[in-house]
Amino acid sequence: MKLDQDMRAVIQAAHLCFAATVTPERRPNLSPKGTIRVWDDDHLFFLDIASPRTRANLEQNPWIELNVVDQISRRGYRFLGLASLHRNDEVYGEATRRVFAEEGATYPVEAVVLVSVDRVEPLISPGYWTVTDEAAMRAMWHQRRAGLDREFEMFLAKRPPFQVKR
Repeated sequence: MKLDQDMRAVIQAAHLCFAATVTPERRPNLSPKGTIRVWDDDHLFFLDIASPRTRANLEQNPWIELNVVDQISRRGYRFLGLASLHRNDEVYGEATRRVFAEEGATYPVEAVVLVSVDRVEPLISPGYWTVTDEAAMRAMWHQRRAGLDREFEMFLAKRPPFQVKR
């Protein structure tokens, strides 16, 4: 399945996806991935930084679905395919090099998940039923997002800062 320019642009804008896998007990597992990138015309990848359940699920069943949505445009794609795990090989080296160069940071990476995209389906918000086009949707969400951000900032100001304990 060829990834077109729009798919690439949505992935580049979002840099966040939700990866769905299936546990050995046949239960869904959904996990956010903040390093989704295009590998080539037919593959996507993300760095497995702290996802032992995703990794374990893929070792048992390599099918995966990645949902990528641009929050302001309220549209994106479902990418479905087979995943392969890479550790200490050429894919691992190239994938970590790309992400680290772009982010200007390094951190431990357990594996690289390379997804061979088999099928793509659009994800489009029903909000488009009430706006004329994507420009109108983006304008509405820029304004709405600013208000939501202000509300959350006020909430955060009333409590201690969130910190991750290591």
